[in-house]
Amino acid sequence: MAGNDDFGIDPEQVKAQAPKFAELASQLTTGLAALRNGLAEHGESWGNDEFGDRFAQNYVHKADEALEGIEGAVLLFQFLEKGVGLTADTFEGFDQEFKDALTKVTRNLDGKG
Repeated sequence: MAGNDDFGIDPEQVKAQAPKFAELASQLTTGLAALRNGLAEHGESWGNDEFGDRFAQNYVHKADEALEGIEGAVLLFQFLEKGVGLTADTFEGFDQEFKDALTKVTRNLDGKG
């Protein structure tokens, strides 16, 4: 574990978050599919009169934006799922390199390098 009393990162705890992000992505994907199916079942139920047209002008693009936002959240959680493992591995590598450098400096100072 790198750090001191003020700061530290436990790579295993970081890696342990990956399944949580995967689960969030899965739940959002399932919910998005259900939402799309529900919207498709109702179709354009606001009608073709003046009020329906006004509603559609305000609603359709905002609904599409909301669906795209949910899709973006799915992609974000999928990215985070993969990223936390990479981040933890990278941090472990930096931590080991730092420890190795300190060991080398200490050996040199002790005249054993």
